[in-house]
Amino acid sequence: MTEFTLGFLLALVCAAFWAGLDITRKKLGRHMTAVGAVAWLMFMHIIFINPVLVAGEFFDGGGDVITDMILVGYPELPWVYWLPTVASIMLNLVANFLFLRAVQISPLSLTTPYLAFTPVFTALVALVFLGQIPTTYGWLGIAVVCLGAFFMNPGNKADGWIAPLKALWSERGSFYMLIVALTWSITPILDKTASEMTSPLWHTMALATGVAAVFFVLRRARDGSFGPLFEEFRAVPWWLALGGGFAVGAMVLQLTSYAFIDVAYVETIKRAVGVVAAIVAGYVLFGERDLWRRLLGALVMSVGVALILMAG
Repeated sequence: MTEFTLGFLLALVCAAFWAGLDITRKKLGRHMTAVGAVAWLMFMHIIFINPVLVAGEFFDGGGDVITDMILVGYPELPWVYWLPTVASIMLNLVANFLFLRAVQISPLSLTTPYLAFTPVFTALVALVFLGQIPTTYGWLGIAVVCLGAFFMNPGNKADGWIAPLKALWSERGSFYMLIVALTWSITPILDKTASEMTSPLWHTMALATGVAAVFFVLRRARDGSFGPLFEEFRAVPWWLALGGGFAVGAMVLQLTSYAFIDVAYVETIKRAVGVVAAIVAGYVLFGERDLWRRLLGALVMSVGVALILMAG
């Protein structure tokens, strides 16, 4: 098996895990507050990851390349590791909270497809701050993503050409997901840098610990005790466990796949699988309707994502 084939398979399984996590977060959003859901999901990361890190302390290596990357135990942490890690934690605090709020207040099929804007924002940020001008295919991809987004929610015809923009504002969950996409256009670079200094598994736990700690403290300060937060946990413990498993698997597979294929390929596969899965799940599991327009719009956005990422 070639490195590219291995990386492609890792990215494909990673995309399926992310899709499962999106569906789980939608379910949790119906029974928990956004802060509570994120805090407990991140706590589940810690529960799932620590046994693997402990096992890594007794593993001498000599396995296949993926096993050697995961079973590294508790690594030594150079001080420079914390620079990208703390920055990623801060951005993920915002992104994870807004993601939960988005799927709480809006249909899954009108929120997660907007994550396709992530590479659009990456290209625009690079243009503004680094002077990196997109190629012709890059500009074409940006236009195609925007076209697909407008097609998903065309708005009221009476509002004229600005109808899609007004519809985006009125569907607040879609607007929140755009902010998530902007935030997550930055974090992959930080996470790749940090995980290369340690390991994908350790870095996943470091992010989860930071985000969970902040949200637990915020809820304690707001509620005066941890009682309400524990009540939320008792309402849906198995969904939280399932979501934690999906989250850990998705993040570790994503960071591991970076060692075999370019980030662009991984992100393309994630977005293509994710947008279709979100719309199908919205119909099958959550009773969402009017999906043909959304599905077509999401597929158009996926094509745009591929154009942007493959164009470099």
